[in-house]
Amino acid sequence: MNAARLLIALLLIAAASSVAQTPPDDSLTVTTAVRLVLAHNPSLQEAEQAIEASKARVDLSRSNYLPSAEIGASYGFMTPVPEFIFGGVGLKVAPASNYDGHIGARQMIYDFQRTESQVSLSDSRVTLAEDSRETVTRDLTYRTADVFYAILFLRRSIEVQEEQIRTLNEHLDVTRKKIDAGTAMQLDALTTQVRVANATMLKINLETSLHAQEIILRKLAALPADAPLKLRGEFASRATSLPIDSLLRSALNGRIEAKSASDAIISAQAQREVARMNDSPTLNAVAAYGFKNGYVPNLDVLRGNLFAGVELRIPLFDGHRTRSMGEEAEALTHAAESRKHETELMIQADVELAIAESKAAAERVQVTEINIAQADLAVRTARLRYEAGSIPNLDLLDALTNLTQARLTNLQALYDSVTSGFRLRRAVGASLQ
Repeated sequence: MNAARLLIALLLIAAASSVAQTPPDDSLTVTTAVRLVLAHNPSLQEAEQAIEASKARVDLSRSNYLPSAEIGASYGFMTPVPEFIFGGVGLKVAPASNYDGHIGARQMIYDFQRTESQVSLSDSRVTLAEDSRETVTRDLTYRTADVFYAILFLRRSIEVQEEQIRTLNEHLDVTRKKIDAGTAMQLDALTTQVRVANATMLKINLETSLHAQEIILRKLAALPADAPLKLRGEFASRATSLPIDSLLRSALNGRIEAKSASDAIISAQAQREVARMNDSPTLNAVAAYGFKNGYVPNLDVLRGNLFAGVELRIPLFDGHRTRSMGEEAEALTHAAESRKHETELMIQADVELAIAESKAAAERVQVTEINIAQADLAVRTARLRYEAGSIPNLDLLDALTNLTQARLTNLQALYDSVTSGFRLRRAVGASLQ
């Protein structure tokens, strides 16, 4: 790992450090959740099988280096039978029924690097399949982290809503006592009940969103629908210094998209070489041993025979197939080069955006912490003044609502801070694990 990669790991490990503690046996940290997903997700298994298929194509290409053997048998009937007259007697020189059975072998001697170019192309496609697997692994890793923290965020948000509902109900009890004492109106109770209903509705919406995220996590990890999800983790926001030049260099070196774009160029160039070698001559050694009839003087007797030799095949015309293959490969090479340039621009934009989001999230955390302190003070002041009868019920309800909103906003800022840290790690190509 170079200096920039090490710096990234040190700067951004804070985002996951809060969940790196040793959990109970029945709970999941973000790290163990990712491992569970990578061990069971069908998409990764599909990517692994694609690699195996690509490796099989390499073996298929290499098979041209090996000899091939076959058993052949044939029967043919010929008429009229060739013959000549000698001394007034007709002498046949071939039988009417011809039998031939043999075992033959063929070995390529030299094909002017035609097979070598095909092997290189197959190897490049193995590399592309491995890049695809790494992409799937990376996407699953960060997708799992996103869902993991979304669940934590929603659970914490529900707790905040439950606390608000509990506080409002306690206030409703106080209001009803004041109504009984004649120091408050029935409208105050109705207003409080509306606030309770609104908070309850928001809690239901949060629970629905939570249920959806839990379904997604179970699907990612291939867990049963009723499997419990005991997650362990906290939100932590830490200011970091982000050297953009180092991060950009690391991103261009570490992002799988950059590597895949370069590998795609290599594969296109290998395909271009295959096209160039497609009409190359081939020199083969051939041999066969078998039994056939038709030998004089006993034309109908099967006799053993041996054939050995070399053959040279020189393509003369293939219907413009080689030319079309070359044009396709050339176009694919140019497309791959353009895609690499576009990928580099995309990576640069991803890094710059992730840095901006990370900085903004850290600033929002600080602001929302101040807002919570102010809203909490406002609630304490409003409660004292309400109990003293100097402010109406609605003012206290507004203060309570503002405190809940401040806590939810702070929770959202903490969630954004953690997830923006993960997005930055993804943007620079750093591993989550």
